[in-house]
Amino acid sequence: MPSPHRHDGPVPAVPPFPSVGAHALYDDAMWADAVVRCARVRTGTAATLTAQPLRDRPGALLTGSCDLDTRPILWAALGVVIRIPGPVVHLDLSAVGFLDPAAVAALLRANATVTGQGRRLLLHHPPYSLRKLVELFPDECAALEVAA
Repeated sequence: MPSPHRHDGPVPAVPPFPSVGAHALYDDAMWADAVVRCARVRTGTAATLTAQPLRDRPGALLTGSCDLDTRPILWAALGVVIRIPGPVVHLDLSAVGFLDPAAVAALLRANATVTGQGRRLLLHHPPYSLRKLVELFPDECAALEVAA
């Protein structure tokens, strides 16, 4: 009988975030190349995740769903987000419908990277799924900072 699980083998390693380079990626010309999008047809529906720069403060707006199908796109987007200069980097999640546990782990990893640089990653408008995971795993998620 086939397994109902999507992935029965070993869990693949999380690719490392790219190292912070000498050049800043947070200008309009560079963001044009850094906006990421994924669309995959799965049972007639499209799974999409996009990241775009915020116009009013340093950071990004994620739009879509963060799950198995969009995980590489989330990693790419967070790789860009951690390079945005400034003491506080904002990540607006108001247009994100769902974050799976691996997406929350990626946020924690991005937060650790930014914190290691002496900066802060501030999350805005977290979806219910993120709030629920923080509630279920308060110690593991304590490092995440959510705007009031």
